[in-house]
Amino acid sequence: MNSDSHTCIPDTAVIGELPGDEGIDNIAESVDELRAKLSRMKSLMEARKGTTLGDLSARKKKETSDIIDGNFLSWVFGSALVVILSVSFYAFYNLYHAVLKKFPSHHTEL
Repeated sequence: MNSDSHTCIPDTAVIGELPGDEGIDNIAESVDELRAKLSRMKSLMEARKGTTLGDLSARKKKETSDIIDGNFLSWVFGSALVVILSVSFYAFYNLYHAVLKKFPSHHTEL
């Protein structure tokens, strides 16, 4: 039975022999080649260790200590928020009193 992904070995094949030119020696060589490739990949991965974005940002944070960091920016934006809220409250307070002055309420019960 033959298909794209599978080829059956006939029952008459001798155990230990593979179809085609590949024998035990060739398989052993390919295993050695694969082990060599694996060791090279491991050494490359060790060389690249610490090059992810998180590692790079942590290393940069350790190397440089800028004055503009997360704490400073949170204080700046917090104070800007307080200023905006206080100016808004002041404006609406003045608007409320201007409307009361323009349209005074008439009390008839007195």
